[in-house]
Amino acid sequence: MSADSLPGAAHTPDVLEEVDCLIADLRQHRDATVGLRLERLLAAIDAVHRTALTHLVEAIRGMAGDAFINRLVSDPAIRLLLMSYDLVAVDRRLMAEEALDTVRGPLHAQGIDVEITDVVGGVVYVRLHGAAAGRETLTELETALRDGFIGFQQLVAGQPTEASPLIPLSTLRGVRRPVFTTVAGFTDLAETTLKAVDVDEQPILLVRVDDEVYAVQNRCGDTPLPLHFGTLAGTELRCSWHGCRYDIRSGRRLDREGDGLRVFPVRIADGEIRVSIRAETGAQSE
Repeated sequence: MSADSLPGAAHTPDVLEEVDCLIADLRQHRDATVGLRLERLLAAIDAVHRTALTHLVEAIRGMAGDAFINRLVSDPAIRLLLMSYDLVAVDRRLMAEEALDTVRGPLHAQGIDVEITDVVGGVVYVRLHGAAAGRETLTELETALRDGFIGFQQLVAGQPTEASPLIPLSTLRGVRRPVFTTVAGFTDLAETTLKAVDVDEQPILLVRVDDEVYAVQNRCGDTPLPLHFGTLAGTELRCSWHGCRYDIRSGRRLDREGDGLRVFPVRIADGEIRVSIRAETGAQSE
């Protein structure tokens, strides 16, 4: 049997959609043993992929830290894959924004702008601006969310008003960029030393290993006890209070399973160490 003759192939240009259709067909097969064998196959594939991806992400985090993981998951395809295996947190707001981006252009041409006001679980709350929108518009939004937002359940829209101003399309979505604050001079931080700094009342611990600088939360786990009294061996930080051990590159707990340290992005520029503890949304370029 050719690929073109498979059920649903002619109507599913997207490979994930085609896979879903094929799985659904096999689950509904009149021979019940086919469905059972399919579930065993899917479970085996999941186990192999989950184990391999978990080890891969742990290796990447150990070598490059959370900052590099964050750069990887800025790619929607990578983010979707890792979220499906619970390897990165699900950013439901971002997923909903990206789903609605597929219809924002045509709606804007009709004088309608869509603003997401909140996302709670699978429920997306929106406010419509500009021209009055009818049920057809809401159906279009629901379709986009159902297609692009995994776990979508319901769309809740506020009442559109004729008086509400039309929002420029470029300002509805923006790239979230880290905001960096200068915390120290690079030459002020000697190698293998620990330096405590504060950024917007957030206690940060700076650590320099060779020519790399890392920034992590300056408190042990969920306690208020600072880590700058600890000791450093290579990239391993040992807490002076409890003996807890962390990898300062990734924040991962080394002595046992447990909460790791939050890792912050670091940038070295013009001889300065700059740390980001937050991101802001800038207008998206046309």
